Amino acid sequence: MAAGALPQGASSHRGGGGGKEAMPCWASLHIDLTQLIAARVLATGGFLDYVRFRAVCSGWRAAAASPRGRGLLDPRLHPRHWMLFPEGFGRHPGHPAHGGHARFFDVSAAGAFVRVPIPELEDHHVLDSPDGLLLLLRFEDTALRLLHPFTRDVADLPSFHCLAQQVKHLEELPSRIRLLDAADVFYFYRELLGELCSAVNITASGTITVMLALAPIGRVAVASAGDDEWTISSWKEDELEATLQYQGKLYVVYQKDCLTHHVSLIDPPLPWCDGDVSLSPPTVPPPRTVATVSSKEIYLPSLVELDSEIMLVGYKNRACSCLLVLKLADLVLGRTVPVIYIGDHVLFSGARSLCVSSNWLPSIGQNSIIHLRAICLAQYNLNFGAWSPASDEDTCFEPPKPPCELVHHIFTCCYRRFWNTGLLFQFGAWIPDWRARLDRIIAKCSVYVSISPGNRYSCCACVSLMVDRLKNLERAVAV
Repeated sequence: MAAGALPQGASSHRGGGGGKEAMPCWASLHIDLTQLIAARVLATGGFLDYVRFRAVCSGWRAAAASPRGRGLLDPRLHPRHWMLFPEGFGRHPGHPAHGGHARFFDVSAAGAFVRVPIPELEDHHVLDSPDGLLLLLRFEDTALRLLHPFTRDVADLPSFHCLAQQVKHLEELPSRIRLLDAADVFYFYRELLGELCSAVNITASGTITVMLALAPIGRVAVASAGDDEWTISSWKEDELEATLQYQGKLYVVYQKDCLTHHVSLIDPPLPWCDGDVSLSPPTVPPPRTVATVSSKEIYLPSLVELDSEIMLVGYKNRACSCLLVLKLADLVLGRTVPVIYIGDHVLFSGARSLCVSSNWLPSIGQNSIIHLRAICLAQYNLNFGAWSPASDEDTCFEPPKPPCELVHHIFTCCYRRFWNTGLLFQFGAWIPDWRARLDRIIAKCSVYVSISPGNRYSCCACVSLMVDRLKNLERAVAV
């Protein structure tokens, strides 16, 4: 053996004289033990800690399976704590200034920013981010795709054009999204995709299933990777706006009458075996109520995930002077116990509520809720039950100016209409989400949209008609 070399499993020593302090050789851990630790890290720490674990040494890297190729199929590898960072100021995802990259931030810890290459954003539009994954719409053929931003694993779903054609044949469509002419197709796209909430479910056999809550028409669409078309629910639920995706399922809170709020769960359909002729094709299960709460106990609630638990955030009463946090688990048991301490977290309440580490926002502090109150961004402290401004900058009537506080970027994540269009949230702002990328859509979109039997218009013609309508609308508003 060469001088100075240590045998496998040996220890080095520190110190002088007779006292010796052993230093374990962690790289020599048995492979079974290393794999057990890696599985524990992945189960408790998440995707980032697992990647760090594999980076320690070659032995640990060999013992822990690579996440590439498994990023979508293994739910433990979903980057559920990561969110696509809204840059704002016109720099939408895929903007040329980003050089084919995008930034993500970890909502569970401060200071964790990652810039990764995602060339797909050049010809895709980001719709949603279920479990940290990216649901993308491709301009060329309106194909829907599910992308893992860090491993680059991708699953192809039926196109949005296919979904639009299926929805077109449904009865009792709201008048504002009936496909009457070419321009209305793009109004339909904008309505349906504006606040799309999606959930991803991975079956035991490795089937990737995506659920879409189509709030404008009150239905849920489901498809698996490789399917030819979507399965649309036969039932309707008029209040799908306040929808939360959690563990591959959709949770909805709504008010059927003036007295009671219902929290319902929408499960993914059971997998269908082609060889079993006794089974019919899968159908979307109807919502089932898991809890109810009186509107006198909480008013205008929304759903948010906090430490793997679902919470309801709303007002204590119709006066809208105080906020209240309730656990869904307590409501299921018939108990209404207000949560007065949420630890070192800050809740962002909006169309899509978020839970963020308070270390991101030292000026806000822990145990607080960021909420839009009286058209202003305000923070509510659960300790003292007091309101205060969440920002030094007033963005009620004009967008924040660069550089702005981080709270504006994070609150923008609560509204997909702003989050995926390169704009920061501004109360009452008209969002030109299609016009902002109009040139790119015209240049890259070659799909033909069927308007009625025997009539076809190119997307360029549709966009041109839409632009003419928007210009006429602007002239009417100006007058």
